[in-house]
Amino acid sequence: MRFAEPVWSGLAIITLVVGFSALFLTTGTTYTDAFYLALILTAFWYRRHAVYAGILLAALHVGLDYPPGPGALVRAAFFIAIAYLLGYLFDAVEERPGARHLRISEPGLAACDRDTMRLIARLSSRDPETRYHAAGCLGDARETAAVEPLAALLADPESGVRWKAAEALGKLGSPAVGPLAASLKNGNVDVRWMAAVALGDIADPAAIPALAEALNDEDAYVRSRSALALAAIGKPTEEMLITSLSTGSERVRWGAALALGRIGGAEAIGALIGALHDPGEDVRRRAVSALRDAGEEAVPALVEALRAGDPDTRQGVTAALSQIGKPAVSALIEALQAGEDPEVCIGAALALGRIGDPAAVDALIGALNSDEEGLRLAAREALGGIRKHNLGEGTPELHD
Repeated sequence: MRFAEPVWSGLAIITLVVGFSALFLTTGTTYTDAFYLALILTAFWYRRHAVYAGILLAALHVGLDYPPGPGALVRAAFFIAIAYLLGYLFDAVEERPGARHLRISEPGLAACDRDTMRLIARLSSRDPETRYHAAGCLGDARETAAVEPLAALLADPESGVRWKAAEALGKLGSPAVGPLAASLKNGNVDVRWMAAVALGDIADPAAIPALAEALNDEDAYVRSRSALALAAIGKPTEEMLITSLSTGSERVRWGAALALGRIGGAEAIGALIGALHDPGEDVRRRAVSALRDAGEEAVPALVEALRAGDPDTRQGVTAALSQIGKPAVSALIEALQAGEDPEVCIGAALALGRIGDPAAVDALIGALNSDEEGLRLAAREALGGIRKHNLGEGTPELHD
């Protein structure tokens, strides 16, 4: 929270600390210990302005220990340094993209005004705390008349206010889709990704065209938030995403893969398996991660895809199965023991080795007797992988 006059507000806290310090002095407790609490609270509330409180506390300490010795002067300098450092750290945390800001409301603003027009007027206040509070109240009240003013607040100089405005717009639902979609083209990257997040909260199919275009944004964070917003909308985006996964630019294909992994379903999984031989390495990696996100649902199609003649596809399928982990173990063991296709068996063995589940040991030992040299080598490698995974966990040593 920030006030128009942080120094004078901080003085109120320091006065309280001095009063407590006087009590501590009467009992023999070192009064300066209480100063550190004051510095932490002041830095939390006023960020870098806390350095003024540090200066005042340093002066107070020197005055109480006058004439000051070297130790008192060092401690006074330490108060100033600690105040500055704490203020800097709290300020840095507040400025992180996507950070949820902890706020302590001013007592006079604790309750939301029921007058919508007054709340909208407060969005133009010079005090960031007033703007922050008004945005929150308008969002909670679902006041659709505030859509345009709140959208304008996405460009506020205070990151906390920008985030609260985006959060409020997300609560307003479909009436906010138009301004938010327009904000996806704003020159400020923060405005664009916050608009994408809010559109994901609303999850209205009307936002699909704008979010699809944002998949090609120059900023990776905007692209990822837009992809997640499309995933939140769900099934209505699937056809567009599948098409984009094969025809869009590399940026668009990357975002489409991310979204499809969150949506899941047979069609999305099939498209993602196809993307495992995409010419773009980043897209292939994203497709693997997306198949991992799809989880156990993707396992049957992935095992079947091990039959593919394309080495890139088989490698990607093996990586995806490995990342899915234990939910894939039973299907992989079954595929390995069926022995219908050497490529399937080799891929299953390698995936089991990467997962490291001891339940696969018997099936892999059986594969050591295969007539296929490639499978024998894969089984041996997999058993070695399982050994490495489990020796540190108290599992008996495995012999291949």
